[in-house]
Amino acid sequence: MNVVLLRNRPHFGAQITTIPVLCFFSEHCCQKKPLVLLSKNNVSWIYSQLPWVQECIHSKHRVDELKQLNQCENLLNLRPNNRFLMIMYKALKGGQVYDLVANDFLIELTATQYNKMRDDEYRALNYLKIFIKEESALLTALATPFQILAQSSSLQVEKTQLNLLLMPGGGAGEIKKWGIHNFIAAGNAVATQLNKTCHLHILLGPDETDEINIMTALMAESDNLSLHTNIPIKDIAQLASLCDLTIANDCGPSHIAQCLQKPYIGIYRELNPEWFLSHALSRKVVPQTGQDIKTINIESVTEHAIHLLENQP
Repeated sequence: MNVVLLRNRPHFGAQITTIPVLCFFSEHCCQKKPLVLLSKNNVSWIYSQLPWVQECIHSKHRVDELKQLNQCENLLNLRPNNRFLMIMYKALKGGQVYDLVANDFLIELTATQYNKMRDDEYRALNYLKIFIKEESALLTALATPFQILAQSSSLQVEKTQLNLLLMPGGGAGEIKKWGIHNFIAAGNAVATQLNKTCHLHILLGPDETDEINIMTALMAESDNLSLHTNIPIKDIAQLASLCDLTIANDCGPSHIAQCLQKPYIGIYRELNPEWFLSHALSRKVVPQTGQDIKTINIESVTEHAIHLLENQP
C-alpha cells in the first residue's frame, strides 16, 4: 500500500495544490498504483475525483494512522512538523519515506528524499521539490494532472470568440473578494479595447449565493455570459485550458489555472507568494499597502489582461 499524509488544511485551494505531487508520487514511486490518503479533515469529495487515488480516509486519531502506516511500503508525508509518525514508521516498518520537513531534525534517519517547507514559494512547487529540482521538469509536473483530468471532460467553449474565465468567489469570505461587478467590468473593458466578441465564463461555488443571484439577473440581459457552478475538477481544468485568460481572486479553483500555466491574473489583498505561481504568463495585482482589495482599480487589471492577450507565444 502507498500512503500519503495530507496537511491539516480544510480549504479547497490547500488541497488542490497537493494534486501535482500526488500524481507524480503515484506514477514515479508507486508503479502507478492508486494512493491511500489520510486526512484529519473530511475532504474525500475532492480526492474521489482523481484516478490515482484509491481512497481518502478521514483519520481522527494518531493510532488509526499508525495502523494504516503498518501496511505501507511507500509513504509521502506532507505534514512538515510530523516527526513522531515518521520516526515510528521508519523504526517499525522501514519503508520508503518522501518527506516535507520544517527542519533537518533526524531527517537523515527517516527520509529517502525530502524538501524543506517554505512560505515564500508556491505551495504546489514546494511539494514537488521533494522529488524534482529542475525547473522545466517542475513546471511539467505541475500541469500534467490537470491536463489528464481535462481530457475526460466533455465541456466545450466557442473558440471563434475571446473567452475569459473569471473566478470572483473565495471560500475565505469578502476579505479576499475583489467583487463580481469589478470582474465583469474588467472583462467587458478587455472586449471593448480589443474590439472583439468576448464571452465571460463565471466560475462560482455552490455557497456563493449572492454572486449566483447577481449572475442569474445579468444573464437574462446578455448572451455573452455563462455561469459554471459547483463543477468537477476535470471541468475546471478544461475551462482553464480552453479559455484565453483567467482572472481570479485568491481562491481554490485558481490553482488549477495556475498549475496549467495558462495566461493568468491573480487578485490578492496582500503579497502571498505561497499561493501565487510566478511565470511568464502570470500577473499579480494587489492594493496599495493598508488598502482594501476592492480599491484595486479596473484599469490596472484590464491593462494586464490586454498585455497578456496581445503577447501570447
